[in-house]
Amino acid sequence: MLKSVILPEAASADDCARAVLEAWPDNLVVHLAGLKPEQDLREFYGAMFDKIGHAEPLAEDATVGDRNSQRTGEVWMQVRYDPAIPDAYRHSANPQPLHTDGSYIPGFPNAGFLACKAMPKSGGATTFIAGKDVVAALQSEAPDLYDRLLAVDIPHARSGDRRVAPFLRFEDGEPVLNWNYYCVDTEADAEVQSLRQALFDFLDSSPMIAERLQRVKLSPGEAVLWKDDRLLHGRDGFDPEIVSDRFLWKAQVQVEA
Repeated sequence: MLKSVILPEAASADDCARAVLEAWPDNLVVHLAGLKPEQDLREFYGAMFDKIGHAEPLAEDATVGDRNSQRTGEVWMQVRYDPAIPDAYRHSANPQPLHTDGSYIPGFPNAGFLACKAMPKSGGATTFIAGKDVVAALQSEAPDLYDRLLAVDIPHARSGDRRVAPFLRFEDGEPVLNWNYYCVDTEADAEVQSLRQALFDFLDSSPMIAERLQRVKLSPGEAVLWKDDRLLHGRDGFDPEIVSDRFLWKAQVQVEA
């Protein structure tokens, strides 16, 4: 599920690329630990992207009020604590519910990426749970909900994009997930809205989900890469002391491995 690769502080982008390509086939999450790049994180990890595949220009700007107009056309976006930007998880200190990043974007790349510029002392870890563990929890604790999730397509929409897919399907026997509570199309029918709330409540309260969550708390310079639709990810809440106390650079990447 999760591979932490310990690298020298002065490891190069090529070193990171080799580590990712080696770990990627057998893991859902790759944590690049121990790094302290001297150059700008976007420059450093952008060079790594060129070695493992390519990044997609899918960044969004939460300061734009209209959620359908937040796409910037850039690769990088900030996940940065700033209380002056309301109603945006990527700028809050609240826990972030489990989700996939590509829920509303057709043809979304296969990997999410975060690089750490600053991390608070308390909290702020990125949380992950494998798709197979989500399936096991549903089958054990909520079998009726599991059956509904297989049968009903859930439309998601944001930033001018719209994607219709079930929360759960299987590809070559492996679970594939598509989900973001806050991006389910507001015009979806009553059945979808009921399913939306039921799934949110389950993920928030399931003992098995809580037990099987894995956490990666990045240190400045480190990064984490994950297979977006093969797991769910979220964030622990944290106690900020200053603006930008938690500051990550985020990108979406197509890994070719």
